[in-house]
Amino acid sequence: MSTEGSNLDPATFDLDAWIDGLVRPEITVNLYPLETEFAAKVADIEAQIPAAEKVTPQNRGLDEATPEHLLAQIEAIKAERDAATIRVRVTQLTNAEIIATTKAAMDAGEDEDGKQAWLIAAACVEPKFTPAQVVALRDKSRSGAVMYAQLQGAVGYLLTGLPVPS
Repeated sequence: MSTEGSNLDPATFDLDAWIDGLVRPEITVNLYPLETEFAAKVADIEAQIPAAEKVTPQNRGLDEATPEHLLAQIEAIKAERDAATIRVRVTQLTNAEIIATTKAAMDAGEDEDGKQAWLIAAACVEPKFTPAQVVALRDKSRSGAVMYAQLQGAVGYLLTGLPVPS
């Protein structure tokens, strides 16, 4: 047996143990429920910074914000946004899980959209979503639909497999 290009000793290499040691790829998707509100607040504060930079300390009124104060407000809003963010751990489904999940969705009378929701829910490891919660997220608002699309994209990315260096 040729081992050309191999870095493994055929006498000691245990392929079964190697296969058992494989770890499914996972990625984390950050979902920001306050994204629209966050963007509007930050844009409002950022619009005030150029004017605040032009005011000298001697000309600044008592209630006029300094650029540093405005930047601190942005940081506080970012912290608020991060506190409301959920980080969803999404894992790569096995073929058996895809088949079982699709069958369960079909047995429940789901159409193609419904099957997608079931697959997304199955791939979300932490926090664990139900298919109904995935659909509720998607249907809540345009922002919810974007978050659903983020999860759907993560599942699709993982299903195609991560790039392997050659």
